[in-house]
Amino acid sequence: DLVRSRGLGDVYKRQPSARFIEPAIALSIAYVGIENFLVQDAARRWRITFPFGLLHGFGFAGALREIDLPKSRIPSALVAFNLGVEAGQLAALVVALPLVLWVTKRHTNVRITRGLSACVALAGLVWFVARVL
Repeated sequence: DLVRSRGLGDVYKRQPSARFIEPAIALSIAYVGIENFLVQDAARRWRITFPFGLLHGFGFAGALREIDLPKSRIPSALVAFNLGVEAGQLAALVVALPLVLWVTKRHTNVRITRGLSACVALAGLVWFVARVL
């Protein structure tokens, strides 16, 4: 997503303002937490992954642009950043997957899912307010 977003920003020589992107990222996080309360089947959630990924990619690209790398170093920085993000996601999965599997075997998974969803929604809303103010 970062490569696509950064590439789009370079092609158009313009990226959306961080004043728009950062609150929008926060709202996208809150949306997913709230959606978990409203949607019983998340099978269609894939439809929001591209726009959300693009939005988050613009946020990362903006942060990368702020450190003012020379143009010759941008491709290697993008690759290294994406590899780091993927490694972080895999590490989180290694920790979370056994926990998720354990919870799904128990009858308390709806209660836990709602509690965690509320935490995600609240974190996104707090982040939104912090970015807007």
